[in-house]
Amino acid sequence: MELWKAPLNGSAIHLAVEASCGGTSLGIQMARQAILDGGRVLWAAPELPDGTRFSQIFAGMELTASSRFHAMNLVGNMDQSLQSLMNAAEMLPGVVLVVLDDYCPDSGQLPKDIVTAVNKLIAGSDWTTLLISKGGVAMDSTPLIARGKSKLKTDTVWLLTRPEDNSKRTLWVDGEAIHLRLTEEGFQF
Repeated sequence: MELWKAPLNGSAIHLAVEASCGGTSLGIQMARQAILDGGRVLWAAPELPDGTRFSQIFAGMELTASSRFHAMNLVGNMDQSLQSLMNAAEMLPGVVLVVLDDYCPDSGQLPKDIVTAVNKLIAGSDWTTLLISKGGVAMDSTPLIARGKSKLKTDTVWLLTRPEDNSKRTLWVDGEAIHLRLTEEGFQF
């Protein structure tokens, strides 16, 4: 098995996830990939990723590589927080990935101020932006609903689901199912 690699091509990705299926782990894995490719990563969330999980996915990397991972807390006014994030992304050299993890409430509609701030961040970017949030329950044949997908100006919507009660995961990219297994090292196929 090999680690799955994401396209880091400057697009804006809306990743909607089922609860506890590994959305943050997928973001950490994409951060690792960006750093191994020589880039820099900005991570913004209300809380930092779990240290144990972060260490597992970043295992084997040179210690100096971790200096290209920058974390910020998303607290207070969303517009100000994301403006600070954008300023950092523009000042630091080589930013290729910006991750917003748990940037919105877990359920219901996305608040208008969050939609406005996120769209402003996306519009001003030339890096890959990954938005990670909890998805909603689908009422049709789709596996999950990406809340706010019609309001957020992303290039693509990904869905991460847990079809069974084990380490198997399905990542839906443009309607295509990618079957993965979540291991200590990250998502493999």
